Amino acid sequence: MKSLITALALSQAAWAAPSLPIRLETRTSLSSRLANVHLLFDEPVDGLIRFTYGSCSSIGEHDAHHMVSQGFSSHDRLVWIIPEEVTSGGCISAWGSSGTLLGRSEKQQFDIQNRRRSLSKRGPYSITMTNETGIDPWGPWFDGVELLKSKNMSAVDVSKAKSKDVAIVGAGMSGLMTYLCLTQAGLTHVKIIEAGERLGGRVHTEYLSGGPFDYSYQEMGPMRFPSTYTLDNATYNITDHQLVFQLAEEMNKLNGHDKNLSVDFIPWYQSSSNGLHYYNGIRLPNGMPPTTAQVEANTSLETPSILDKSTQHLETAIERALPGAEFYVAMAKNMFKAHREFLDGGLDGLPGDQWSEFAYMVNYLKANLNDTDNVSGGSSAVSFWDELYDGLYFSATTWKTIDGGLNRLPLSFHPLVDRVTTMNRTVERVQYSPSSCKKKVTLQSRNSYSETLQNSTHDYAVLAVPFSILKKWRIDGLPITMQNAINNVPYTAACKVALEFKTRFWEHFENPIYGSCSTSTDIPGIGSICYPSYNINGTGPATMIGSYISGSQWGARWVATPEQEHVEYVLNAMIEIHGDVAREQYTGKYNRRCWMLDPLESASWASPLVGQHQLYLPEYFKTHNNMIFVGEHTSYTHAWISSALESGIRGSVQLLLELGLVDEAKATVEKWMARWIEV
Repeated sequence: MKSLITALALSQAAWAAPSLPIRLETRTSLSSRLANVHLLFDEPVDGLIRFTYGSCSSIGEHDAHHMVSQGFSSHDRLVWIIPEEVTSGGCISAWGSSGTLLGRSEKQQFDIQNRRRSLSKRGPYSITMTNETGIDPWGPWFDGVELLKSKNMSAVDVSKAKSKDVAIVGAGMSGLMTYLCLTQAGLTHVKIIEAGERLGGRVHTEYLSGGPFDYSYQEMGPMRFPSTYTLDNATYNITDHQLVFQLAEEMNKLNGHDKNLSVDFIPWYQSSSNGLHYYNGIRLPNGMPPTTAQVEANTSLETPSILDKSTQHLETAIERALPGAEFYVAMAKNMFKAHREFLDGGLDGLPGDQWSEFAYMVNYLKANLNDTDNVSGGSSAVSFWDELYDGLYFSATTWKTIDGGLNRLPLSFHPLVDRVTTMNRTVERVQYSPSSCKKKVTLQSRNSYSETLQNSTHDYAVLAVPFSILKKWRIDGLPITMQNAINNVPYTAACKVALEFKTRFWEHFENPIYGSCSTSTDIPGIGSICYPSYNINGTGPATMIGSYISGSQWGARWVATPEQEHVEYVLNAMIEIHGDVAREQYTGKYNRRCWMLDPLESASWASPLVGQHQLYLPEYFKTHNNMIFVGEHTSYTHAWISSALESGIRGSVQLLLELGLVDEAKATVEKWMARWIEV
């Protein structure tokens, strides 16, 4: 009895003792299976130190519930992989080589079971990475716990981890986002290597006269952001695009709201009932094509397409098989959860990424080839996923764009990255050295194809480069599935032709057109016609997109046409549609951008074939030979800035977890609401 009382007194003294040489702290909510334990040494400690979790009154490590880690006084942080069966109320203890108690934390409280509930307070559609929500290793989410287990990392020298040399190759939006996340997490040796002479990648605003606020510009890359979707009088934020708005807010804050660098949003006019409908040469008595509103009110103003009854039946069958408007709401609320649901059984109970449009129509619905060709529009080798998420986006109720041009988003990064960015440097080869204890990535690059390749060696490389370019690189030691992703994912090619006019004459028609891409035509090779959504009713020159086309292989076909001939063709089409006013008002200034001709891009956006999301997404969540792959091609949606930003967040968290910086990874996830990852 006396010995029991003595032991109890010793244990209570140990728990409360302020003189122990090591202080142990957890500084974030214990709401997942990973946590950092911070170590503070008030006195030097020699030898191996063992860390356990168990009763706060334990008098030896044999009393512990489980071992947390072991390390030395050179470490200032531990990675704690928390077992499933852990209970609250215990303490983390530090034990010396002789079994002496060296430190003890305060009582720990776990909230793992309530992860979804706690996250819903900051975002109502959070995803937890548990079996309960159906997430598995091949799904589009990153399993941080398994990563750290596989790395066998338990003790972290934080200053060493944060001083790792990291090279980001590519200064497009995914590369810039990666840089922002990593440096805000405290990494101190991050640099950017860019093959071009500008930031932004495929974000490209062309200013035909003056600067951003002379308002004669057009977007030759992305140009708009879907913001909200309305169904049954309820309005929903399209949440994946909120990343763009949040990034702009962050950059404005970092730049002290400097007007020269500000990123400000204005409405984008996606549609207009006064857009012109020019098909089969049909015109009104005044010589103008009818507007879309006039065609809707008078069907004699168009020549209807007559579909076979069997084609109509197939269209109806497809509409029944695909998720309905409620799935649009689900995508708006959480695109990442919706993607998982589609893969599981979103095609009328069938796995969504295992049936191409062709296979589903011909092999499952037993449709004939002609009906299938009519309904698929020639896109028969892809899954229905693109049709679904683009269907949501282009059903958006409200849209936004950036005042002064989308270039202002990458422009805002200049104060942050200029000192660490090397421009006009093309990487062509990547080598990996696994033999040494310090595994390194060597990038081989040069300023011109006529120069000799130069080497630079880094601890990690984040490759923010499209596969359309990467497939030309020589990269050591990638597993076959990752090699196949680089080589096999196809890209869409798009062309745009922007024409400048002396005035905004389209705003002065009898039925004025304010913004929008609603004018359409059957003139071959024109595609969409878009009027500027900014400076409405303004004066001075203005620029329209006379042609924006990507489908039916036109983005590739136009590449074979000389630029001047292509521009003249588009100008003549604008004159045919709008009348001689277009000829009279044309200033002679134009810009043509066919992205296949861009040596730094070679294409416009990734367009994975059926099965490639399911097969390749898990590869992007792996770190291959100290290389991490980011970019819109590695995301769940494609062709949008939000896709690139999401991939940059994911790649940053991936690297932070590689380095054992769990608190920083959690903070990054929390800040940017990348809720499809649990760490």
